[in-house]
Amino acid sequence: MSPRLDPGEVEALFEAAIDQSHDLRRAFLEARCAGRPELFREVWSLLRCDGAQPDGFLKGAAVTLPAPDEPLSPGTRVGRFTVLARAGQGGMGIVYAAYDAELDRRVALKLIAPGSFDPEDRARLVREAKVMARLSHPNVVPIYEIGEHGGSVFVAMEFVDGRTLRDLGREKPRAWEAVLAAGIQAGRGLAAAHQEGLVHRDVKPDNILIGKDGRARMADFGLARLQIEEGRLPSGGGETGGGSAGVPGDGPLHAMLTAGGALMGTPAYMAPEQAERLPATAKSDQWSFCATLHEALYGELPFEGEDLHARLDRARRDLLRPAPPGAKVPAWVRTALERGLRARPEERWPRLDDLLDALAEQLARSSDIDLTVSRRERIRFGLTIGVVGIVMATIGVGRLVPVVRPVDLLAMGCVTALAALSLLRAFRRPLSKSAVNRRIGHVVKVLFGAMLLHRAIAVITDEPVERALATDLVLFAAVHATAAPSLPKASWLSAALCAACAVATAAFPEHAAVIYAAGALGSLANALVAWHLD
Repeated sequence: MSPRLDPGEVEALFEAAIDQSHDLRRAFLEARCAGRPELFREVWSLLRCDGAQPDGFLKGAAVTLPAPDEPLSPGTRVGRFTVLARAGQGGMGIVYAAYDAELDRRVALKLIAPGSFDPEDRARLVREAKVMARLSHPNVVPIYEIGEHGGSVFVAMEFVDGRTLRDLGREKPRAWEAVLAAGIQAGRGLAAAHQEGLVHRDVKPDNILIGKDGRARMADFGLARLQIEEGRLPSGGGETGGGSAGVPGDGPLHAMLTAGGALMGTPAYMAPEQAERLPATAKSDQWSFCATLHEALYGELPFEGEDLHARLDRARRDLLRPAPPGAKVPAWVRTALERGLRARPEERWPRLDDLLDALAEQLARSSDIDLTVSRRERIRFGLTIGVVGIVMATIGVGRLVPVVRPVDLLAMGCVTALAALSLLRAFRRPLSKSAVNRRIGHVVKVLFGAMLLHRAIAVITDEPVERALATDLVLFAAVHATAAPSLPKASWLSAALCAACAVATAAFPEHAAVIYAAGALGSLANALVAWHLD
C-alpha cells in the first residue's frame, strides 16, 4: 500500500510545476519527486488534466493569480489594519495576522492576488466578498471589511486561533467523536451558506478551522459562487431588472461571480461532476464535505487510486474503499457518508442539513466527547470544584471547625454537597452536551447522596467519626467501580485509591481525617485529569 500523500504538498508542487514552461515541466517534476514515484504520478496527472482543458484545469478562479509578491513586513499598514505576522498562504492569496486599532482586536487579513489585475476581475472578487459578508453564522468565519491595497484586494475577517480539521484528524489517538462533532458544526455553517444560495466549491479539511473555544468554522469561501436553482433567488435579495450572465437582477449580490463551467477547487475533494466541468451545486459541496469527513475520520480519502484519474473512475462507479483495519468509527457514520458520496447527485442526501441531522442524532446517543464543551469550560469547572474540595479538606483536617461528632460530619457533608451541586447547576449547559459529561454529573450526585445518607445514619447510630470516614471511602470506591464501565478507565484507579484509603483509615484511626482527605482529593484529581485528557 503506497503512503498517503499530503494534499497540501501536491497542490504546492502543482503550482510550482505549472509556472514552468511546457517543455520543462516533466524534467522539473522528476527532479522534485526523486525517489517518490507516487507523488510524481499524482502531480503529473493534474498537469495532464490541465493541458487537456482549454482554460487549464484549475483556471477560472475569481481572479488570475500572478506570482506572489514579497510578504508584507510586520508594521505595514493595510487600510486601518497593522500587519503583525504572516500566518499562511492558500490558493487565493496570502493570510496575515493583523491588528485593528479602531476596534482593538486581532484579525486575519487575506491579501488576494498580490500585484495587478484588471478592473473586471477586481469587481468580481469584491462582489464575492460582499456576498460572504452578509452571511452571519457562528460556524462561518465572518468578514469584517473589504478594501484595496497596492493594487490588491484585501479581506479582513475573524482571526481563529486554533487548528484545522486536518490537524485534529492527525492527532493520536484519533477521537472519532471529536472529529465528527467538529465536522457537524462546520457543516452547519456550510448549510447556512447553501440557504443563501452560495456554493463553497472548495470544502476540504484545511478550510475547517477549530478555535480554542471548541467551535468549528467553515472558512475560505474564496471560490464561492451564487447558484440559482429553478429560478429561485438567494434569500435576502430583492433587486429586479435585466441582469446579465443568466442571473436575474442587476444588484451586486445577484451578479454572476465566476465564469460558468470553470473547474475550481482542490482535486482530492472534488465531486465527479465538478471534475467533468459541470456547474457546481450544493450537492457538489455535500460530496466534498463527505470526502473531507471521511479522510479526517479514517485517515484516508474515500476512493482508492494511484492518481486522480483512478480515483475519479472509482468515484463514478461508487466503489468506496473499505474501512481501514482497526477503525473505531461506527458503521452508521460510514453509511451516512456513503450516501453523500454517491456519483449521481440525485442519489445523495436531499440537503446537507438532512445529513447533519442524521449524524448529530446518532452522535448524541453514543458520544463520549463533544467539542461544544470547550477545554476552557472544562478547566474552569475542574479548578472551581477542586478549590471547593481543597477548602473543605483544609477546614476538616486543620480543625478550623471541630469535627468530633457525627453531626459535625453531617454538617460538613451538607455544605460540601451544596457547593458541588451548585457548581453542577451553574455549568449544566456545557456539561449536558455529551453523554460522558452527563454520566459524570450523575455519578457526582450519587456520590454525595450516598455520603449524606450514610452520615445521617451515623448521627442516628452515634457512629464514631473515624469509622464513618472509612465507611464513606468504601461507598466512594463502590460508586466509582460501579460507574467505571461507562466512564474513562481512570474511574477504576479512583475506586482503588478510595478502597486503599478506607483500609488505611481503619488501620490508623488517629490519622483518619488526613487519610480521608487524601483519598477524596486524590480520586477527584484523578477523575478531573482523565476528563480533561479525554
